[in-house]
Amino acid sequence: MSHFLLSSIVIAGIVNFVSSILILRGLAKHDVNVSFFEIRWQIHKHLKTYRRLCRTANGAIEWPYYAYWISLTVMISAATVLFATLTTQGQ
Repeated sequence: MSHFLLSSIVIAGIVNFVSSILILRGLAKHDVNVSFFEIRWQIHKHLKTYRRLCRTANGAIEWPYYAYWISLTVMISAATVLFATLTTQGQ
């Protein structure tokens, strides 16, 4: 079980990283000033802007937005369950 959760965290982390790069590239394509230092540390402040730009340009929100949130949720959930199973196995 812990191997599955750990691999889920790693895969979700990779998807999250790729999604954040695609989001920042999409923002740069619409001439929004972002630095690539913000890839991991300040992507949350640009998500609303990305969603608004996608909706006005395409009429729909593109998939990196949803992939970012789903992978973030999977990482947090899997880490919580992994921590809970590891602490109960020691007892």
